[in-house]
Amino acid sequence: MKKIMSAAAASVLLFAAAGYSFAGSKYAPPKGPASEGCSGDCQNQIDGLNSSQARQDEQINALQADQGRQDQHINALEAGQAQQDEQIKANAVRLDQHDNEIKSLKSRKNAEYNPWYVKGVARMIWSGSMDADKVEYGFKADTDTGYGLGIAGGRKIGNFRAETELATQSADFTAKGLDNMTVKTLMFNGFYHVPVSAFGMYVGPRCEPLSIYGMAGLGAGKAEINFQNGADDSETTFAYKVGAGVAYDIAANMAVDLGYEYMRLSDIELGADHSMLRLDDMKSSSINAAFRYSF
Repeated sequence: MKKIMSAAAASVLLFAAAGYSFAGSKYAPPKGPASEGCSGDCQNQIDGLNSSQARQDEQINALQADQGRQDQHINALEAGQAQQDEQIKANAVRLDQHDNEIKSLKSRKNAEYNPWYVKGVARMIWSGSMDADKVEYGFKADTDTGYGLGIAGGRKIGNFRAETELATQSADFTAKGLDNMTVKTLMFNGFYHVPVSAFGMYVGPRCEPLSIYGMAGLGAGKAEINFQNGADDSETTFAYKVGAGVAYDIAANMAVDLGYEYMRLSDIELGADHSMLRLDDMKSSSINAAFRYSF
C-alpha cells in the first residue's frame, strides 16, 4: 500500500512539473493557433511524459492487483486459523468427555466390583450302583436320576474362588425294599479359573469374561435312607468332590457356571452294627448350572 501511495504522489508531482514546464518554460506550447507550431523538442517531451504516466499507471494497477492477492491470502489464512481454533476447541471438549467417561467407568467398576458373592446351583444327579451287604437288596443299590439344589457364599481372589456350600440331593432306589436316598452336604470348595484367551482361543471380540475352571471340595455328607416298609435311618460321614467346567461373566457383578462334579462319601452303616443296611462306594456324578452374584 505504501508503494501505491508513493507512486501516486510521484505521478502528481510529475504532472505538476509538466504543467509548470508547459506554462512557464520555453517548451510550453503557445496558446491558441500558435500551439500548432510546437517544436519537435516540445512534442518529444510531451510524448515522454505521456509514456511515463502510462508506465506508472500500469505499475499502480500491478501493485493494486498484488495487494488484492495478498489481502485474499491473508483472509484465507485467517479463515483457516479460525477453523483450526474451532477444531482445537472441539477436540478439547471431546477429550474432556472421554476423561469424564473414563472416570465414570472407573468409579462404577470400583462401586460394582465386590469380591464377596453368593451362588445358587441346580444339579442333575446320577448316583450309580452302590454295594449293599444285604442279600434282600440284591447286593446292589441302584438309583434313578436324581436332582439337587445348593446355595453357597464365597470370595474371589484374582483367578481363585473359595466358598462354603450347603446342598441337598435325592434319588429313588430301584432295588426292592429301598425307597429313596437323600444326601445333605456341607462343603468347602475351591475353584481356579483360567481365561480362555490363555489357551489361544478367542470367542467373539471379548473373550476375557469366558474362563475354564477346575474345582475340589472337602466336607461332610449326611445320607438319609428311607425303606419301603416305612423305616429310615441316616449317618453323617466324610465327603469330597472334584469337578471342572466353564464360567462366563455376564456383568461386572454377575456370572454363570456350567460344569461337572464327582462326589464320593465314606461307607454308610444304618442300624446297630449295620443291622439295617451297609452301603459302600457312595458316589454320584452331577451336571451343575450355577448363578453367582457379587454384592
